[in-house]
Amino acid sequence: MALLFGGYAVYAWALSARAAPISLLQPLSASGLLVVALMAVVYLNERFDALEWVGVVLLLAGVILLGFSAENSPRWTVGVNGPRLVAFLSATAALALVVLVAVRRASTPARAEFLFGVLAGLLLGTGYLHTKIIALAVQEQRLGLTLLAAACMALGLVVGLAVLQMGFRRGRALIVTAVNLVTNQVLVVAGGLICLSERFPSQPVPFAARVAGLGGIFAGIILLARLSASANSRAQTAGSLLPIEAKSG
Repeated sequence: MALLFGGYAVYAWALSARAAPISLLQPLSASGLLVVALMAVVYLNERFDALEWVGVVLLLAGVILLGFSAENSPRWTVGVNGPRLVAFLSATAALALVVLVAVRRASTPARAEFLFGVLAGLLLGTGYLHTKIIALAVQEQRLGLTLLAAACMALGLVVGLAVLQMGFRRGRALIVTAVNLVTNQVLVVAGGLICLSERFPSQPVPFAARVAGLGGIFAGIILLARLSASANSRAQTAGSLLPIEAKSG
């Protein structure tokens, strides 16, 4: 828990810089999945096949490419667009309600862990996005926006963390974490571009590195999630066949 709060404190400190785009910093946080993968192997005795290690390598390559894509002096001005933010929040809340209903109706563990990951990603992504919005609102001396962003940040992070823990109890940690990461990366990058007027790099090489980095991160996370889900499904199928085989023997 101390590591969780310490990591978030560093993240919030990095976002406090006005020129630091959340659409870049948030995908870099996907490097945490590399730590989860390593700990799953070392402490939980989980084993990856060759394609799952390809996913890990894609994640690492994506993080490195995102680092190369950072611009020293961005040519755009960051600011919170109020109407766009309200519309974005409304759409996110509607999607979260739909996913919540689907979670309650989930009939299989594989479906439940996927939906828990999506719901946690929507909530945590909202919290991360509003961490940046708080910093901008304080700098712009917009008290109302600061209070709204603080409420959304607290709600998103606290409830999102609770949903994530419930997902861990319903399925494999790697699957829930991977789906959560994909969801919150997409939400935060979209929120930065739509609500905060952030832009991708204008120079060809940094732009290509940014796109390739995001692609590598998303591909790595999705690959890990899909392969892990397939392995979990195969294990459940094998377990359900054991009584039949035992009887036939």
